[in-house]
Amino acid sequence: MAKGGKKSSSLDEVLDGLYRCNKCGFCQTACKVYKSDLNESYAARGRVQLIRGVAEGKIQVDEGFKNAINSCLLCQECAVACPSGVKPHELVLAARRYLKQTEGLPIDKKLILGTLGNPFRRKLAFSTARILREKVANRIGGFDDFKGIDIKGMPIDKTSFIDQVPEISSVQGAKEKVGFFVGCFINHSLSRTGHSIVKVLNANDIDVVVPKKQVCCGTPQNAYGDFESAKKNARKNIEIYEEFDAVITGCSSCGAMLKNEYSHLFADEPDYLPEVEAFGRKVFDFSEYITKKIDLDTRIYKVFNHKVTYHDGCHMSRGLKITKEPRKILKSIPRIEYVELREADRCCGAAGLFQSYFYEIAKDISRQKVKNIEDTGAEIVVTGCPACVHRIQGSLRLAGRDQKVVHLADLLADVYP
Repeated sequence: MAKGGKKSSSLDEVLDGLYRCNKCGFCQTACKVYKSDLNESYAARGRVQLIRGVAEGKIQVDEGFKNAINSCLLCQECAVACPSGVKPHELVLAARRYLKQTEGLPIDKKLILGTLGNPFRRKLAFSTARILREKVANRIGGFDDFKGIDIKGMPIDKTSFIDQVPEISSVQGAKEKVGFFVGCFINHSLSRTGHSIVKVLNANDIDVVVPKKQVCCGTPQNAYGDFESAKKNARKNIEIYEEFDAVITGCSSCGAMLKNEYSHLFADEPDYLPEVEAFGRKVFDFSEYITKKIDLDTRIYKVFNHKVTYHDGCHMSRGLKITKEPRKILKSIPRIEYVELREADRCCGAAGLFQSYFYEIAKDISRQKVKNIEDTGAEIVVTGCPACVHRIQGSLRLAGRDQKVVHLADLLADVYP
């Protein structure tokens, strides 16, 4: 219970963080949403003060408050910039949870999050989107994009990756058996990346298991305050992957959720928390596992005469703290010309549902990413986030650029014999 006998809310749990903000404004220099819109409510400082006002009962929840809270990218750049150690993205998550507790989810978000969280409904949604695109969008002019999202160029697989592969891909004399957490985008849109991850791991004497009953990691639900649904999926995944030596992800958003956020979800269950934390310690991003657990024999690589740059996804660089590993892998490839990308860890503008709800700001953020890529002169952009693959590739195509965007696993699989 909160002070005064009031029923505790998610905002009561983050009061210390709200009071720690000294209003210095360093977060403004980092916030890409603020730089695009120049609205104080859309910077971390403004959001924190709005949340504090609601927590103290000084202001009421209205559409302006909801827009300020939902406009956050959750990119965590403000947390890095804050000299007081405030983590505004965590305060925003608490505010979204508060909105869910007090007002429920809007019908559109409820439908989207419910679909993403349910394997059958998600598969049906992707199949329907593919059919509609083939029958409608590809036959009628003016459907190249939807609110800046490249719906025409985005790949959608006819068969999900999980349905394409056997549950166990084994090799003789395997050194370890890992569980592959596929994630929604790789499963339904980038199955090639899934195959690439299995190929590289098998080639390095690793048995790979793709559990058929795995469910959404819970990132979308967690991002919009639906803790209950996120916890339900988390519990299932922890049980499914219990037997493996390691859990490999090819999606930094999934990886950050599995490794870090599950412990936050179950902070109120101290008896179960040790099991959750043990699970988190087994989670590895593909690039991290490759560099820390496998001694790659680069002598067998094919020559790769291309100029390449690398984009750090927000959840990869600031969520998982992984930046050196992908670059180490890239630079080990013979004849590759690697060039560093200016503001490599700058958000690409996707940020889940943000790109459809705040599409003008998202397009502005994406335009800067496209310009930075163009300045490198690179032919290929590599990243470890499937959502970033889609957003950057789509933004490049819509801008008339011809650079190709690939997942790190795909490039690595291509240089294997």
